[in-house]
Amino acid sequence: MHAIKPGQRVRILTIQIAVAEAADPDSVADEISELLSENGICSDDSHILDWRYLTEYQPAVTASDDPEEGEVFGLLDFNLTINEKE
Repeated sequence: MHAIKPGQRVRILTIQIAVAEAADPDSVADEISELLSENGICSDDSHILDWRYLTEYQPAVTASDDPEEGEVFGLLDFNLTINEKE
């Protein structure tokens, strides 16, 4: 299910979510899907048009002995590239 209209320009937002390394990726995807479906694209008031769960890039990092909020995200570096459709 999605709410994207033909020819519509959309902004792709990237969200990072930290879960325990042992968490089952399928269970996490189901949980995210449930959250977005209940409050997102199924709601007429939502700005969320569509979403996807990237399974090909799930790095694990190690928090410090006294982790601060958001610390684990700073341990990760990646670049996103726009690939134009030909």
